[in-house]
Amino acid sequence: MEKRIFLAIVISIALLWGWAALAPKLFPELAKKPVPSAKPAIEKTTTAVPSATPAPAKTATVPAIVPASTAPVKAERVLLTVIDKPEYRALISNRGAQLVSFKLKKYASKHSKEPVELVKAREPQRTDYPFNIESSDHAVAERLNTSLWSVNERQERANRVIEYRFSDGRLSATKTFTFTTDPYLFQFSTSIVPYVPYRVAIGPGIRTLEPQEEDTRVVTTGNGIVEVDGKFKIIPREKGDSVHIYQPVEYIGIADNYFLNVLRPSHGGQGVLHRATFTDPKTKKKRLDIYAAVNAAPDGVVSGDSFFGPKETKLLDRYGFGDALQFGWFGVIARFLLQALVWINQYTHNYGFAIIVLTILIKTILYPLQHKQTVSMKKMQRVQPKIEAIKAKYKKARTDPDQRQKMNVETMQLYQKEGINPMAGCLPLVLQLPILWGFYNLLSQAIELRGAPWILWIRDLSEKDPTYILPILMTATMFLQTYMMPATGDPAQRKIFLMMPLVFGFLFKDFPSGLVLYWLVQNILTILQQWIMNKWWKDHPVEVQDDK
Repeated sequence: MEKRIFLAIVISIALLWGWAALAPKLFPELAKKPVPSAKPAIEKTTTAVPSATPAPAKTATVPAIVPASTAPVKAERVLLTVIDKPEYRALISNRGAQLVSFKLKKYASKHSKEPVELVKAREPQRTDYPFNIESSDHAVAERLNTSLWSVNERQERANRVIEYRFSDGRLSATKTFTFTTDPYLFQFSTSIVPYVPYRVAIGPGIRTLEPQEEDTRVVTTGNGIVEVDGKFKIIPREKGDSVHIYQPVEYIGIADNYFLNVLRPSHGGQGVLHRATFTDPKTKKKRLDIYAAVNAAPDGVVSGDSFFGPKETKLLDRYGFGDALQFGWFGVIARFLLQALVWINQYTHNYGFAIIVLTILIKTILYPLQHKQTVSMKKMQRVQPKIEAIKAKYKKARTDPDQRQKMNVETMQLYQKEGINPMAGCLPLVLQLPILWGFYNLLSQAIELRGAPWILWIRDLSEKDPTYILPILMTATMFLQTYMMPATGDPAQRKIFLMMPLVFGFLFKDFPSGLVLYWLVQNILTILQQWIMNKWWKDHPVEVQDDK
């Protein structure tokens, strides 16, 4: 029995350690930290030819306005149009009719405390802000992205419509943005005549990480995402082919742990994800970023919805982007835990205390199994002399397969006679692993807990404890819990069990503090439970004999 528990613990530690090491490779959302942004030198990428088959419509969008003439149309100076909504503040420049800023009012950067900026910082000479034009005719793309477009605004009921037009006498283009009352969702439409192969792109990447964020592998940025025929895919920015072409797409974009920029075409061709290489001129380090784009249809028009905003569960489900919220393994458990925490937080108004309440509920649900585990270990302690007698009876069991088989049969008969289930001690440990993984993915992916404080020094439950106080307390309570458990097996194995808290403490020191808080509360509750049970058995020693 004790060997089975020992094996279960070793396997659990191996899985946790393996998860911490391999998760960034197995799941793009847990990928390695990016190299800091710097002055870029873009690598040439392949341009896809637009498809003649439009993508299926998802929501109504403003039809593209095709220019009626090729008379020269342009502006004389740079104009910035401000879109000020309760949730965000956006800026559109008439140079290329591109989105140059999109700041979220309700979400602040963790360290600078400034509103989160979803448009990645770039040098003034760059002309590839979101909604720039990419084309196999590079001269056309350069002309459209650097020219000053004329601006015309109008109000259509509750919608604010901003129309940009450009013509050089040979080529005419129109871009229209419609901002509705829907949070973070707006409509776009682009038309170019005469027809040239082109696409509308967003990128490169999504937002610029702060230096403190670059020091943790919990935060990732800039992976491509796409949903095709109801199947969601993540394209790591540092792996795979340089160009990915999809048709038809339901939506396509770029995401990090907490935020999402996507295009959902209602009229257009293929979706394209392509990668570009940027080089820091000082350090010479290279960085990869992804662009997401939608090809224009053969009529020269591409239109649809765009979402720039947080990965709030209810919001993404409402808009049909729910698959973009990825929780990795045991995602169903993580989503359930998130819903439970959000519900509990309505009463606690503090996610740290919500985690404590949820832990108590989980402990209550698992109590019957954990009670059986303790009873089983107590019984094992009582029959240990009989087990040792069986081992002494078959001294050659290690070298003689026949004796080893007889010893195992006699041991199992003893277990059956005493009402001992050898697996009772392993099941609670196994059941804890999905919950641990669910909490880990939840705390590193759910924006509801991003920046959520608990008390005193814990200012962000999604980041590690900067003082390591919680991991130290967790390790200490694991030591105490081990001492209080019924002693079974030989002393050497007990010494190994006493080493486990050190291993867990080392693993958990860099995990989100919310996860460490969960495990700490679990330990405290287990200690309390064990103390009560030990006292009960001291006063009622016959329970173990009668509990069969």
